[in-house]
Amino acid sequence: MRIKILLSGLVLAAIASSALAANRPAGYVTICSEGKSCFVASATTVAFGRADKFTYKLLSGNFVCSEAVFGPRIAGGVNECSISRTTTSSSSAPAQSSSSKPVASSVPSSVVSSVRSSSSSSVNNPTVGGFYPGCEKPTPTETVQFTETRVVAAGEVFDGLNKRYNFTGGGQAEGQPPVFRVLEGGAVRNVIIGSLAADGIHCLGNCTLDHVWWEDIGEDAATAMGPTGTIMNITCGSALNGSDKTFQFNGRGELHISRFYVQSSGKLARTCGDCTGNGGPRKLVINDVITRDVSTIVGINSNFGDVATIRNLTLNNSGTSKTKICQVYKGVVKGSGSSSALGVEFDTPNCDVRPNDVTLLGVSQMNTSACVGSCPIP
Repeated sequence: MRIKILLSGLVLAAIASSALAANRPAGYVTICSEGKSCFVASATTVAFGRADKFTYKLLSGNFVCSEAVFGPRIAGGVNECSISRTTTSSSSAPAQSSSSKPVASSVPSSVVSSVRSSSSSSVNNPTVGGFYPGCEKPTPTETVQFTETRVVAAGEVFDGLNKRYNFTGGGQAEGQPPVFRVLEGGAVRNVIIGSLAADGIHCLGNCTLDHVWWEDIGEDAATAMGPTGTIMNITCGSALNGSDKTFQFNGRGELHISRFYVQSSGKLARTCGDCTGNGGPRKLVINDVITRDVSTIVGINSNFGDVATIRNLTLNNSGTSKTKICQVYKGVVKGSGSSSALGVEFDTPNCDVRPNDVTLLGVSQMNTSACVGSCPIP
């Protein structure tokens, strides 16, 4: 009987320990609970959440463990703020000491820790080479060859079941058909688009692309074609090897990109420079995105009233070429000449982004030189 009681106690202790650990990532230690003020002496990745769901920020000094600092809390219990066990010089205090000092944008701990551990070889680290943490491309369950564009009907949710889908083409030739054409309110999820990517996905209205991975970008990965008032929402995926644009914005409305990884592409997103009937305004919202060797993050037309909002962007480049974060152009209507680049902007009516919204990993650099009018791009 005594042995049974002892074993039962050990099991209960293990269960309790497991439940407690679920409120912080593996290898992390809690420094304060929700509503309390915490302190870290130097730039430190802090996790916020519970029940194995976390958001991360790189912070320094005093901050409040709250959704005001980290974003939405995880419901169902008290959230905790935690740091890696290898980090020191942290403490907690009552909530009245609440000055928050973000050193850089929100960066997943798997990105930061992998770079720290790999030193100068971080550019080859597989942890950040190919996916946004939590959104890794799965192994395709099978490959499906389309013979025509798959139309996703209005309101339909197409679940690709993590299959790879090929169609045709895949080069940069203009006018290719899309693999998927998504009508108003439709969604595509759990889809891998292979090398025969044609013109990717066309969204003709409100649409969601959730857990979609492009193995080799064709003409464009996806194009927003909806009218004013519509949103194309792209979340949790990746796109590789686009010699020009990754996402094209030809319609109006808004394009939102979050929890996404792009590698080896000319631009992350571009509002159309010379479409038929071109105009605006168009709105781009970029949040929680990692890029590697992408020359320009967004290109927008200031004369059409385009606005780009960028938060929590991480650059993990293999070289020292300077990435343009928000490149401003003068857009034109098709047949009226060519769109012209005006310069790189920060914290302007068109470019809602500041340098501290961008985290630079390894040898990455960004272009912080401003240029307006017709002067050459630095």
